[in-house]
Amino acid sequence: MVNFVIIDDNIMHRKRVYNIICTYMMDNNVDFKIYEFNDIDDKINDYIDKNIKNSIYILDLELPSHDGIDVATRVRNKNNDWVSPIIILTAHGGAYYKSYKERLQLLDFVCKSEDFDSILKINFDICMRILDQMGSYKFTYKNIGYKIPYLDIDYIQRDDRRTKIVTRTGELYQNISINDIKKELPGYFALSLKGTLINKKNIFKIDWNKCIVYFRDGNSGYLISKKHKKGVWRICFRVAMQF
Repeated sequence: MVNFVIIDDNIMHRKRVYNIICTYMMDNNVDFKIYEFNDIDDKINDYIDKNIKNSIYILDLELPSHDGIDVATRVRNKNNDWVSPIIILTAHGGAYYKSYKERLQLLDFVCKSEDFDSILKINFDICMRILDQMGSYKFTYKNIGYKIPYLDIDYIQRDDRRTKIVTRTGELYQNISINDIKKELPGYFALSLKGTLINKKNIFKIDWNKCIVYFRDGNSGYLISKKHKKGVWRICFRVAMQF
């Protein structure tokens, strides 16, 4: 799940950004959620303080009580979050604030111009790559802590009372439900079978007749049900091949 945070006091412009996000994410078949705010208040501060994973911040530079730089500063400093991509929207280019770009590791200043839609989508491409490369799934099992890069996970499956995490190098277990794990993962993890999530980025090919998924590292399994075939096809059509 990718979480977008939009802060803009102009409702028309906020709606424009909302629609761009929806189009982009649906075109790329990635699960997402959008949080909208019109200013800096307790709700946005609570969101930042929770340090929610896979967040992308789209902040208007000029807000009624503060500005987008104040929000970016809180994101970076409150929880030492230097991973979440931050995009600043400005009507005038924000030249005065450019010095903050490196200081706060801001992804870009995007001017609200005629090319706004296309430039924002280019930034979303970069955001997705950042989340893919930097993101890791962290958990504890039997008093041992684990940190697994998302791209190292092939699939996750409920196994009796435990949940099995199959990676490029082996198997790990955790006492947690599939639904709870899904909330922590990027949108390219898809439900393919009851109690099973597959990583579409690691799929090499799919035998649709036998419902077998083959991964690039050699792992495979009967991981698709008839009920979920259509949904899996929709999200995996770019990488899956029938043979």
